[in-house]
Amino acid sequence: MPMLRTLIGSVLILALLGVAPAPRPVSVLYAGSLVTQMEGPIRAAMRLDGIDLQGEPGGSKALAHLIASGLRTPDVFISVDPSLVSGLGNRVVSATTFASTQLGIGWTDQSRDAALFARVAAGKSSLLAALATPGLRIGRTDPRIDPKGGYTIEGMQLLAGDSGERGLLGTDENPAQTFPEETLLARLETGEIDVGFFYRTEAVAKGLHFLPLPGKADLAEKITYTLAILRNAPHPHAAQAFAVFIIHGPGRAILEHAGLVYR
Repeated sequence: MPMLRTLIGSVLILALLGVAPAPRPVSVLYAGSLVTQMEGPIRAAMRLDGIDLQGEPGGSKALAHLIASGLRTPDVFISVDPSLVSGLGNRVVSATTFASTQLGIGWTDQSRDAALFARVAAGKSSLLAALATPGLRIGRTDPRIDPKGGYTIEGMQLLAGDSGERGLLGTDENPAQTFPEETLLARLETGEIDVGFFYRTEAVAKGLHFLPLPGKADLAEKITYTLAILRNAPHPHAAQAFAVFIIHGPGRAILEHAGLVYR
């Protein structure tokens, strides 16, 4: 009883002093293409709602493997490939595919070939010819761990054919071009690469110049984000609140502003 009285007294004192209770945590594993929004405006907005976003970005394939193997037990998983969510089977309580984006190329004003790609964007030069420029340093993600890497190969095959795609990208896991999703933007910004394959949402969030791959090669009908609440989530109520925030609440405006198209 003395301990209970002490606890009650402490709560009353905090209330009288106007001290807000500690925010509720929610753990989220999410596609690295959302890192700017998740770690910036979404985290800040959720904090105002009393929820502490504890996020971990990465390639969706790698994150799904962490969940399936039991190495991570998050409340929520956001994948850019719905099949990775369905592949988790009964580990998932509910899943909603809520938005899509485009695949394309991104570059900065500081890129060595910025003028070349500006001409492509203006319709004065061919994208395929520009990507074949000798010495051009192209960046993309590894298809073994990140869906965007696979989408890049698929989109370029639609655009250039199988032989054309291999001529520009080399082997699927070409080590001269493939980098972790969470570092690809930084490599472009520091000049380590000249141009990269990105989703529109990444490019908008970072203020990159962005050019979607022409026609169906942008894969806009295929590249979709799915939010899954996981079974035995450590913080189920916060997980539900996070899902509502992203799908129906203020998170929707944040992600639409970043280039996602809600369904």
